[in-house]
Parts: sequence; C-alpha cells; structure tokens
Amino acid sequence: MRVLRTLLAAVLALGLVMGLAGCGEEDLAARVNGEEIKRSDLDAQIETLKEEYPDMFTGADGEGRLLEFQQRLLDNMINNVLIRQAAEERGIEVTDAEVEEEIESLKSGFETDEQFEQALAQSGMDVEALETQVREGMITDQLIATLSEDITVSDEEVTEYYEANKADFMQIAGVHAAHILFDADDKATAEQILSDIKAGADFASLAQQYSKDPGSAANGGDLGWPTTPYVQEFQDAADALEPGEISELVETTFGWHIIKVIEKRDDRQLPLEEVRDQIEQIIVQEQNADVYQEFLNELRDAATIEILVPELATPAAVQEGTSTEE
Repeated sequence: MRVLRTLLAAVLALGLVMGLAGCGEEDLAARVNGEEIKRSDLDAQIETLKEEYPDMFTGADGEGRLLEFQQRLLDNMINNVLIRQAAEERGIEVTDAEVEEEIESLKSGFETDEQFEQALAQSGMDVEALETQVREGMITDQLIATLSEDITVSDEEVTEYYEANKADFMQIAGVHAAHILFDADDKATAEQILSDIKAGADFASLAQQYSKDPGSAANGGDLGWPTTPYVQEFQDAADALEPGEISELVETTFGWHIIKVIEKRDDRQLPLEEVRDQIEQIIVQEQNADVYQEFLNELRDAATIEILVPELATPAAVQEGTSTEE
C-alpha cells in the first residue's frame, strides 16, 4: 500500500478510530462484540469537520446534516472495529517498522516536514493517532488480499467490459510540450534565454536553471501529456507549432513562456490489447470491493453491536444482533 497525499487527506479527515475499555458510560457511543467506541472520538471528528468546513452544518437543514454525518461516522467506526477484530482472529499483523515506512512515504508527499506537521495539527490529530490509522489501513489491505486470493478475470469479462465502456478508452487529442516560465516582470531574461536557445543552447538545461515552474523545471520543462486544458494563450501557441519547434515569447497570467512542442496526437480509440491490463485491474478492484462488502455484511450479521446513543443508529446498524440502549 502506497500512502500518498490523497490518502493523508482521507486519514486526517477520518480521525482516530479507537475502542478503548475503561471509559465512563456517558462517553460511550457503541459497543462492538464488547469493544467500546467512545462518543468523544466521534465528536472530535465532527469538530474537525466543522473547523475545516464551517458552513457545512449551518442553515435550515444544518441539524439534519449533522445527525447524518454522526450516523455515518459511527457506522464507519463500527466497520473498522469489526475488520480489525477479524484480522486479529486470522493472525494478521503489521510491524512497527512497516508502519514507520508508510509514514515516511506519507511525508514524502510534502515538500517539508513542517508542512506535514502543520497538516497533521490542523486535522486535530497527533503522530500516534496517524500511526493507528495507517496500521489499521495496512491490516485492512492484508485482510482484503486474503479474501481475494481466488479472484480471476477471464478474457470474456475483459472484452465485455471494453465493449460496454469504449468511451472511457478514447485517447483525446493533445500536445505534449515543454516550457520555460519566467516571471511577468522578467521579460528581459526571457528574451535573452530565447536568443540563447535559437543559437543552439540546450532547452532542457535552461529550463532546469531558469524556469519558475516548480512542477516541470526539474524535468527540463517537460509538461507531459495534459490532463486539463492549458490556458488559452499557451494552447494557441502550442497548437501552432510542429514537433521540435520552439515558440516566440508567450504571455499568460502566469508570466512569460518559451514553449517547445515534443509531440502531438489526434483523437484515437485505444484498441483492446492496449488497455487489457488496465481493464483487468479495474475488474479486480470491483470484485475486491464486492468480496469485501459481502465479508463485512457477514461480520455485521454475526456481531453483537450495541448503539448506546439511539439517535445515531442507522438502518445498517439496526439489524439482527444489534441493539440500541439509552
């Protein structure tokens, strides 16, 4: 499991899920097979949401949204406890070293340790809470892997998926370009660098040295194939160039650009053989989700779940083996 910035956002939003014995009855939200979930942990997650999205629970339907979020969060906490209990029964463990490795991978998504620590602090979590979440995520991954060992994908399934989703496998026309970006008030430097390039200087080396675009400078200005449209002035200039050609100075809201077109492509329907591996991964992920959900439903059916705050019970929680208590 590679834990990147997107996972951090999810982890920080979810907060710490703990089931600790020994707290007062007034601080209990639920019990799952005798393991306690604290109301204060649930409330802490809600407070974090309120801080990040202050308008989320305001307005005429604010109280209704608040109750819905509380119910969903508690239901998720119950699921997490059930999954962890099931993993423990199967002897699935994650070492401290493995958790630390994932934390380091998580940190690598930030430019500095200070930015990482700031994001952690803003979430209302500490390192210990994050370690718990990462450990539980890794345990869940290992559990899913054991449940999905027998999943296979046939050629017929791949072909059927491709035919039903051909529009998803269209390659959109685009321009693969590189650029050197200069500040808006630094046209003189841009003109000099353009002159150097026309005289034979290496475009990539100059991009690494002068470009103000942190996302592409280290790669010699290479922007890759675009996933979103360029600003119009940039797009128009790139469209007018042939592969290998270099633009004059182009001004956009970002500053001055020197653009080099690397290659172009037209709209194209990707053939099945080109996307077969991608489709197989999609089908496996879908089957994994189905297997996991079926397993979770079985755990819930067999579990003793007590919702100790009646208004927080959801239809998923109120079922055979589940009770609500004052």
